[in-house]
Amino acid sequence: MNKIYKSVWCEATGTWVATSETARGKTKRGTSRKQALAQAVLAGAVLLGGVSGAYAGNADIYFDATSLVPAGDHDASASQPGAIAAGANAVASGTGSSAFGYGANATVNGASAFGYMAEAKAKAAFAAGDGALVDTGAEYSTAVGNISTVRGINSTSIGAFSEVDGANSVAIGYKATATSDNSIALGNMADASADGSVALGQGSIADRTNTVSVGASGAERQITNVAAGTEATDAVNLSQLNAAAANASRYFKAGGANDGSDDATANGDHSVAIGAYANASGYASFAAGTSSWAQGDSSTAVGTLATAAGDGSTALGYKANAVAVNSVALGQGSVADRANTVSVGASGAERQITNVAAGTEATDAVNLSQLNAAAADASRYFKAGGANDGSDDATANGDHSVAIGAYANASGYASFAAGTSSWAQGDNSTAVGTLATAAGDNSTALGYQANASSANSVALGNGSIADRINTVSVGSAGAERQITNVAAGTADTDAVNVAQLKEVTSQTDAKLDGAVMYDKNADGSVNKNSVTLGGDASSGGTIIHNVADGVDSTDAVNVGQLNTAIGNAVQNITVNPNVPFFSADGNVGTEGAQASGTHSVAVGANANATGTNAIAMGANSVASGNNATALGAAANASADNSVALGQGSVADRASTVSVGAAGQERQITNVAAGVQGTDAVNVNQLQQSMSGAVGQANSYTDDQIRSARRDAYGGTATALAAAGLPQAVLPGHGMVAMAGGTYGGQSAIAIGVSQLSETGKWVYKVQGTSDSRGQFGASIGAGMHW
Repeated sequence: MNKIYKSVWCEATGTWVATSETARGKTKRGTSRKQALAQAVLAGAVLLGGVSGAYAGNADIYFDATSLVPAGDHDASASQPGAIAAGANAVASGTGSSAFGYGANATVNGASAFGYMAEAKAKAAFAAGDGALVDTGAEYSTAVGNISTVRGINSTSIGAFSEVDGANSVAIGYKATATSDNSIALGNMADASADGSVALGQGSIADRTNTVSVGASGAERQITNVAAGTEATDAVNLSQLNAAAANASRYFKAGGANDGSDDATANGDHSVAIGAYANASGYASFAAGTSSWAQGDSSTAVGTLATAAGDGSTALGYKANAVAVNSVALGQGSVADRANTVSVGASGAERQITNVAAGTEATDAVNLSQLNAAAADASRYFKAGGANDGSDDATANGDHSVAIGAYANASGYASFAAGTSSWAQGDNSTAVGTLATAAGDNSTALGYQANASSANSVALGNGSIADRINTVSVGSAGAERQITNVAAGTADTDAVNVAQLKEVTSQTDAKLDGAVMYDKNADGSVNKNSVTLGGDASSGGTIIHNVADGVDSTDAVNVGQLNTAIGNAVQNITVNPNVPFFSADGNVGTEGAQASGTHSVAVGANANATGTNAIAMGANSVASGNNATALGAAANASADNSVALGQGSVADRASTVSVGAAGQERQITNVAAGVQGTDAVNVNQLQQSMSGAVGQANSYTDDQIRSARRDAYGGTATALAAAGLPQAVLPGHGMVAMAGGTYGGQSAIAIGVSQLSETGKWVYKVQGTSDSRGQFGASIGAGMHW
């Protein structure tokens, strides 16, 4: 039905409410104050255009509104102090809130909702318009317009369907949206979606942080009437831009299609590309020239088709190519493919570097004049002949190696080869002489065709061969040499001369007079398996008198001991088919000896002879090897032709004699001086023979130390020469320098080239050295000032 509403004062709540025209209300105290308030409310309602009504002017009714509404609607509700609600279903539930219009809802303190279903859900919020909404949490925000929405704090949305989601943001215009914090959208369907962005004009999109957009992709706009900027962050107009471009390009030009098809590309961070198809892809790289490519980090490519692929590399010139780290390629077609090098050409297309000033610093380049002078000085006392056409060059492939002479080859680490076709193959080896070869590690070959093939071997003289480790050879099989003028040895390891040997021999002969000795073989060598006493058959042989009773298992026995032993053995004699000849034991029943090997003999409790022709004598002795002999309790001869002498002795290697065991070794005492090549020697002989060898070794060691000292002095002289090279100091200029050094009687020269960049920021240096010990060295470096 059609109802007429009026506002009446509610004493209970202290608020004005809209109600039916038939309702009655009391007159509020203070008519003048009541009328003033009603007038203010009415004025606000008229300005907003939300309602129309008549001002009655009496004390009870201050505002009436008429609306056609469905049956069942509720009266307006203003439930908090200072609240105002006008319209069916209008609710003002916050202190000081205002709700005007059908279904208007102001639920939070200080909120105001004007219009059909308008909602102000946040503190001090203002929503005006059909369905306008200031959502929960959007404090101090304003939404004006049909279906306008604000969800961010301190924000404003004006216009139908406008929307603000960000805090401190503004959207003005039909469907304008500001969805990020601190964003502004001004214009029909303008959209500011990034933090701090501004979208100006119909359809403008600002989707990057802290940017201003006046259009969208495909719908860009010009900004007209822009005044000339005066501060660093001001916008500039076209006039200023044209002037700046003219100034910038006055001394810089680059040609191309100018249609975008051949643009320069700078993809690397902090990179620069200049020229058609120029590409600076490395970090902090620089490419200048058509199709130039600076690929490496901090690389520089200047020139058409120039390429700087290595990190820190530089390519200057048409098709110059610097592919290695810190390499420099200078000039058309130059290739720098080794790290830390400067190339001025390519293989087969080398260049000279002209007008090189004389180097003065250790790392300066040198010119030909300096090099010739240095070569003359270096070769004054050193000469080597050959084809001199590169066909027979010396080769030093080993690290720290030196090769001198035609076809000389130093392939081992720290090796030295001197002489035509000499070869120092082993590590730390030395070959001196034509066709001399030092193949073993630490070997030395001195002389024509001398050959030291084993480790630590020394071959001295023409054709000498040293093929055993730790030996010195002065000849070869069938071509032996004497070593003359050998001083008498004094230390244990010294070599001895013939005079010393004769003296030892005479002393030995005197002591051997009347002594019993081993027999000799047909070739004069000593037969240690045979001793023949001086008596003969006619004299009845030789009797050994005064033989004391043997105590140890290896002692000789006298006749008395033998008779006693025979008497004891006869009592326990046992003969049976399993023991072909004889077994003797202390207790036949439980500890019988076993001689199971062919022609073997076992004597003693539990003695066991299993090898062919084996002999085991002594309790628990074992002779298991063929022709083995075990003499003594628990002696064990397990290897063929071995002999174990004494209690517990073990002979486990063929054709050996053992007088003990591992951990239980014995001395052999009273050994006479040996006289034959295979005789045993006593300590006196050993000390005398070693004394001579020690002197020779000391002399060799002294020579090596002196040589090492000279090498070290040469290295010091090289360092002094390198340190004396001056360096270029003028920007854009280079310098070639040469310097010399001397130390401890050794000398060295150094030649260097240096270059200072045009800006004075970069310095490049290359140097080479040579010393009087035949050592060569080189270095390269670069530096940057900042």
